[in-house]
Amino acid sequence: MATASRRLTRKDLRQPDWFQVATEKAIEFYAGHRAKVLAAGVGFVVLLLAMLGWQMFKERQNTIASAEFGQAIALFQEGKHREAVAAFEKVEAYRWSHYAALAYLYQANSFLAIKDFDKAISAGHRFVSATKPESLYRQIGLVTLANAEEQKRLCKEASGHYAEAEKISGPFRASAIMGRARCAEQLGDVKSALAAYKDYVREQPASMFSLRVAELEGKLAAQPAGK
Repeated sequence: MATASRRLTRKDLRQPDWFQVATEKAIEFYAGHRAKVLAAGVGFVVLLLAMLGWQMFKERQNTIASAEFGQAIALFQEGKHREAVAAFEKVEAYRWSHYAALAYLYQANSFLAIKDFDKAISAGHRFVSATKPESLYRQIGLVTLANAEEQKRLCKEASGHYAEAEKISGPFRASAIMGRARCAEQLGDVKSALAAYKDYVREQPASMFSLRVAELEGKLAAQPAGK
């Protein structure tokens, strides 16, 4: 059953509606807090302009770094590794660009190519620090760093970094296992070397390193008991 709508009286019509009330209250608030409202508005505009300026600054850094990185890569690919090192240093100056981190990696490989292992290790550490945990870049950085340490005969440090890289799921896991096996052999740890080579063969069943597994097993069997 429909209910009859209430008729508006003259008194009702004289009452201010909600929009009018809300508008009046807003005006009263503005009048009473004018300085604060203006300050908040100015602050918001300043913040917005700062964010826009920062974004433009980063985009400009990325554009310039990209051009510098392209020139450095060309030198690297041409085998001009000493020149590439200097070129990658220019890229590193644009530290807000993602190319700066990549420059550390290529610089490490450039130092490896010219057998400057100390600087390769330093650049490798910087690249690893710039990567996210469990990422492909972290795995690449750890393998590169460990490779430099291995060539420097710092096999204990290299083994640790190879082991870290091995824990990350990625295409360089097998390379990390192989590096760990080589370092164990260099350290004279036959048992660890054998375990690492077995891990590698499980990753790469068609590998010829199954022969190396057999050799090391024979070597261990020939050792006196308890050694």
